[in-house]
Amino acid sequence: MKHWLNITSGLICLILLGLLVVTLPPLMKERERTLAAQVPQSPLATPTPLGPLVTPTVAPIPISPCTFAPRPAPAKPVTPLEAYQFSEPQVVLTHTSAIGIAGWLPNGQQLLITRLIPDQPREVIEVFNTRTGELQRYGERHSLPGKPVWLAAYQAVAFADVGPDQQVVLRISRGEAVSIETPVSGLATSSLTASPDGSRVVFFTQAAPDRAEALDVALAQRQIFPALSLTPWQDLSALGQQYGPEPYQATWSPSGNQIAFYNDTGFYLVDLPSGRICEVDLGFERGETGYGKRWAFYVQWSPNGRYIGALTSVGDHPVSFVDLTLIDTSTGERRALSPGPDIEYVYDFTWAPDSHQLIALAQVEIIQGRPIQKLYLMDVQTGVSQSVVPHNVFGGGAIEGWQLAWSPDGQTLAVKCPTWLETGPTIVEDHICTISVARKP
Repeated sequence: MKHWLNITSGLICLILLGLLVVTLPPLMKERERTLAAQVPQSPLATPTPLGPLVTPTVAPIPISPCTFAPRPAPAKPVTPLEAYQFSEPQVVLTHTSAIGIAGWLPNGQQLLITRLIPDQPREVIEVFNTRTGELQRYGERHSLPGKPVWLAAYQAVAFADVGPDQQVVLRISRGEAVSIETPVSGLATSSLTASPDGSRVVFFTQAAPDRAEALDVALAQRQIFPALSLTPWQDLSALGQQYGPEPYQATWSPSGNQIAFYNDTGFYLVDLPSGRICEVDLGFERGETGYGKRWAFYVQWSPNGRYIGALTSVGDHPVSFVDLTLIDTSTGERRALSPGPDIEYVYDFTWAPDSHQLIALAQVEIIQGRPIQKLYLMDVQTGVSQSVVPHNVFGGGAIEGWQLAWSPDGQTLAVKCPTWLETGPTIVEDHICTISVARKP
């Protein structure tokens, strides 16, 4: 009997030891996540040379809600929607695989684009001249969701890529004739944003996923931003979610004084001159459309910096709707803009140069599994919308804003206009179309 008790005791010890081994890794991961969130709120740190960063372990100061001081808007005449005239779309670029529109260059003639290499998980990054058809190659990378960004100060492109060690890295290319630089490795996400003058690039690292950093391209120095919130997984259910949180993304304001940081658990603004950070309330849904805290997954500032436009939803992917939410930083007002009463998915949007209107790409129906997406011109103040070249169908790309862009001079709209297989949701050939924009006097 004593022999059996010894065997039983040994088995119990082995079982307990096994449970301890199984339990420790999640606990250690949770501890690492908690420690990563325990960083102080402070003004922007003095730029430091490139090198390993030590994550502070001091508990952060709670982030306050954003308050917006009312300021008068400049009295400028607003162009009525009916004054806009749009030409028929013209195909300017064709490719046998997917094309992505990252945005216009400041000259209003060239687009920063990506083109997927057929039958490969890689894509080329190019500058495309919409008038001459010239393509200037800046590099090749692993296909990633984050857009490349144009660095006007250096006529260069910054983009995320996957390195030989499978880490996500930051690369900077000044064209194929010059060696590509890799100044940062260990990125947490492929999402990047650049300062308006193109001198700095903001990114997140795996070592500190709650603290954005800015790389000064000329000085090769890194600047650390205030800490953001990292929501523990056990708190996600209160937000109407089960999975996450997702890595943060960032968008720099046109003035250069603010940066918006956002993921599926929060939306924050950092004021660069003061280093202060605050949280923007996007609302909480408790209705037929869903339950949970509204979150943003694509954000664009208006060219004048007054408005923040965001594609928002609630819950986990796949989401049941996508709205266009508008935040007026002059008043703090938050409202939804809808192209129409029965439209549930807005796939992309782009601002008019005067910031009074925008164009949204929205899904109107599904035919044989194929999403039918159309363009709508929308007035920011009134919310009134009207269809743009209504007999045409556009889109066909990712939902995070790769599909259209309005040129800085206001004269050209670039939009994806693929050829679809008529019997199913398959793109036969991808295209970029341009639409000329004019305004009646």
